[in-house]
Amino acid sequence: MARVLSLLGKGGVGRSTLTLAMARTEARRGRRVLVVSLEPVSAVGLLLDTRLSPEPIEVEPQLSVVHFSTTALIERNWNRLRSAEEEYSRIPLFREVYGQELGVLPGLDQLLVMSSLRDYDLSGQYDLIFFDGGAALDQLRMFAVPEQLSWYIRRFGEAFARSAIGQVLSPFIEPITRAILTVNFSTESVRATTGRFSDILNEGKAVMQNPERLLLYLVSTADPLAIATTRQLWGISQLLGFNVGGALVRGDADWKEAFAPLPVRAIPEAAIADLPAALEGLATVDGAAFPKPLQIDERARTVRIFLPGLTKKQVELNQYGPELTLRAADQRRNVDLPASFRGLRASGAKFQDHYLTVTFG
Repeated sequence: MARVLSLLGKGGVGRSTLTLAMARTEARRGRRVLVVSLEPVSAVGLLLDTRLSPEPIEVEPQLSVVHFSTTALIERNWNRLRSAEEEYSRIPLFREVYGQELGVLPGLDQLLVMSSLRDYDLSGQYDLIFFDGGAALDQLRMFAVPEQLSWYIRRFGEAFARSAIGQVLSPFIEPITRAILTVNFSTESVRATTGRFSDILNEGKAVMQNPERLLLYLVSTADPLAIATTRQLWGISQLLGFNVGGALVRGDADWKEAFAPLPVRAIPEAAIADLPAALEGLATVDGAAFPKPLQIDERARTVRIFLPGLTKKQVELNQYGPELTLRAADQRRNVDLPASFRGLRASGAKFQDHYLTVTFG
């Protein structure tokens, strides 16, 4: 399985340059590396002076680059759907609809990109996948898709199953699917298929929260606005449960205090060919040393969330049944509480040293 790496920071701080330099460093050490570019005008392509393709192309030994085009991803996945329809459906629904004419619905691009990242990860062809994906906040929201989507499916599925309309429609699912499909498809099959999809999302959620599988780095210049923006992105990344391995600061100022307790590495203002020496070892660092975004102590009945770059006033906290809902910087996360917390209510919350500690009793 590959480790995915991505850099967070304000636009214009050189994330694409550092991403390519890090990728080159690891490729020259013998690792199989893929760089994924999502920007319409790819900075990675410009730096390489290469026209990128929707399929990976090798630009240097052990180093491949691919450009994720949303329209190309739609066409590819639509063709898969039509193939499945020809195999299983008695009544063709999509035969006269072509992938080339489909527009991009809001949020669809994030789902397609995550699906493609999963395909490249499962292919076993790469040790490291570097993701250069445009706006940092959009990247974080994309990496959160498995957790957010699994929550919607679980909660709305439960609500539908308990509702009057769900109970009325349930007996009709099997005869309707038998009339449409060429294979036997019972209510149990529907539940099994939905369960498998939920399993895939849960696997994706576990990958996104595992530092050995997804590792983020902060990037900033000495500009105070860039520092403030990067610190807030750091806080949002922790709220969403991702692991950050350190901060890369370009310029001469000492900003270790701004990013404590993360290790800070100074990156010189230099040409891309001269950067690899300053970036060695970052892609393979041990994830066990990072601050944990979320810690649940069942014995002490506490939930501890690391929220650097955010203040107490920015964080909203609510409890709905077996879940703790956190909201900050226009982002929301639902934390599923362990069984030992069921029936307990949040009795206190303290914000200290960048940690929000919630006590239950």
